[in-house]
Amino acid sequence: MKLFLTSTCILALFCVFGQAGIQIKSGTHMVCNGNVRVSLPGDFMNNGAYTSSEERIYLSGTSKQQIGGTGSNSFFGMELNNPLGAFFTSDITITNELNLSNGILDLVDANLTLGASLTAVEGPLSLTNMVIASGAGEIRKRYTATPLSGNSDAFLFPLGTIGDQSEYSPVIMNFESANFGPQAYVSVQTINEKNPELGPEITSFIQRYWVVEPNDITDYNYEIKLYYTDDDVVTDGSVVEGDLVPVKYSNENWYIPQGASTGLPEVIEQGSSFSFASSNYMVWGGLTSFSQFGSVGGSFQPLPVELIAFQGECLDGLVTLNWSTASEFNSAYFDVEKSVNGIDWQIINSQIAALNSSSQIEYYFFDPNKSFGDVYYRLNQVDIDGASEYFGPVHLTCEDQNRVMMTFPNPSSGNFNVGIMDDRFIGDVNVKVADASGKVVGEKDCVLISGMNIVPCAGDILESGVYCIYITSDHHVEIVKHIISD
Repeated sequence: MKLFLTSTCILALFCVFGQAGIQIKSGTHMVCNGNVRVSLPGDFMNNGAYTSSEERIYLSGTSKQQIGGTGSNSFFGMELNNPLGAFFTSDITITNELNLSNGILDLVDANLTLGASLTAVEGPLSLTNMVIASGAGEIRKRYTATPLSGNSDAFLFPLGTIGDQSEYSPVIMNFESANFGPQAYVSVQTINEKNPELGPEITSFIQRYWVVEPNDITDYNYEIKLYYTDDDVVTDGSVVEGDLVPVKYSNENWYIPQGASTGLPEVIEQGSSFSFASSNYMVWGGLTSFSQFGSVGGSFQPLPVELIAFQGECLDGLVTLNWSTASEFNSAYFDVEKSVNGIDWQIINSQIAALNSSSQIEYYFFDPNKSFGDVYYRLNQVDIDGASEYFGPVHLTCEDQNRVMMTFPNPSSGNFNVGIMDDRFIGDVNVKVADASGKVVGEKDCVLISGMNIVPCAGDILESGVYCIYITSDHHVEIVKHIISD
């Protein structure tokens, strides 16, 4: 016999007969319909079938509560408000909402899967309101194929451990890019022990490691933030907490951030990292592999600003610049400088930099002043200590569709004219005629005005051939070819 119950029936029937909680017997199918809060002072044991809707299971017992059973348990939402906590005895899925308002949720050996629609775990997350695994359980966060965009995809796993002391040590995952398959998720565990891949010769380390693994995810690049506590820090006195460097063991290889020195054998440098001892966390970006994370003592000189690209585009005389950084360390600001000759530079814009970052950052600048012909841009990146570094220059040639620079008639058998309409050549201009060998065979100084200017040239004294007409102002030179025929 199968029993189908609405959410209102759950409350009525099981508060009377179940008293402490809900038990679904084998062969029974419970269907929860509607948006309702199911207040549960006892256990939830499903040995039959349970169909979720938009219910929120509210765990409010006065003793430690159990959620499990042999059936499949998937809930729309769950809130833990029991200072004595709750524990799982089977795998649980929560698709949309999880609130840890009071109490510790122990996965034991079960896996907690959080749906793609669950964007954040709510509650005053702390060492009294967190998720632990007293066994081999792990949190799994699902992802969909929705395009990624910056920090909007960052997710905090509210993990911790209990023992002699409770320790809250969350992990924040932030994908910069990835391809997510239909079964995509990331699983995370934290273990309050020295990373087992570190040998006894490593005497300065964080006594905690994190196992982070992907499923059905390819072509990924991500940033991870790892939190620890002061009690996790173990040093032999030769280093201080600020010298600890994040490391990762994957496929029998050690990975370290670029610029780090750890003493580990045969390391692979990947991404960039920063350690913040005062706040007890490390952040490591530009990662393209997963597995076991830890930390060891070493020396670390973070790379300065690592520029990925600096480029520009000119459209009808208006220039747009963009540049991107893979990492930044103590970066204060960028000055954008401009030149029309590549020698004399002028600051035309300043932008605040990221200070410290291990993930890709995009910068943009639009030059509102029209530029025609050759134009140059460069970046001056300035650190908080005043040190600076130049990037570039970028050389652009901006064409003006309304500009005229020509000779006519061309070819000519005698005299010809040079037609000039170009605002870059207003004022004093020199016009030279040179033959194929570069010898100047004619020259004229003139003063040009805005609009079309006609400069006559004596061609009847020139031999047949190809000539170059050099038109020169204070900052610009243009060359026009002219043919003298028989």
